[in-house]
Amino acid sequence: MANGIKDLGVPAIDPYHQKVLKIDYNNNQISTKMSISDFSVSGISGSTVKDVRLRAEDDSFHMEIDMFSPQMLYKGHYRGGGSYNALRLNATGDFNTTMSDLTYTWKLDGTPEKIDGETYVRINSFYMRPDVENMVTHLTNEHPDSKELTDLAIRFANQNWRLIYREFLPFAQGYWNKTGVRIANKIFLKVPYEQLFPVKS
Repeated sequence: MANGIKDLGVPAIDPYHQKVLKIDYNNNQISTKMSISDFSVSGISGSTVKDVRLRAEDDSFHMEIDMFSPQMLYKGHYRGGGSYNALRLNATGDFNTTMSDLTYTWKLDGTPEKIDGETYVRINSFYMRPDVENMVTHLTNEHPDSKELTDLAIRFANQNWRLIYREFLPFAQGYWNKTGVRIANKIFLKVPYEQLFPVKS
């Protein structure tokens, strides 16, 4: 799965690439507006599946997958800026964020769908809320005149990563939902339910 499934059109998810990711976020004390290019996420192939639960009814489908990932790396090229109270920064450069020891559950909800006489499942929502043990961010700034402010922002981000993570979690969950639903349906709408989950005799 990490390398994708070419026959089904499922893209590789380790690393997972996205050409452009736009962030426009304003909540409480934190505001961010930026465009990230060459965005990638890696580390899922090192994850461990701890447990899987499935509940399937005539009109509903629910699956939970408990996961543990020792490390996830997010990186890309950013342009834009953000603020926290009086601290403001506009910059262009590269960034990478490393999350360590993530514990989370993928929750997929869907509905059965008949296609050419076969039963498939259309996934309608994908949810997860990772618990993260540590998070470290590094970034560069192509504008040397604001290097001191950049260094201050990096120190603040790494000292207060739990606050920043909580603030950005709703935005991240919306992104994960869209991405997870799109990838899951490339499998669930192409492989019949009975082939994905054969009934044991």
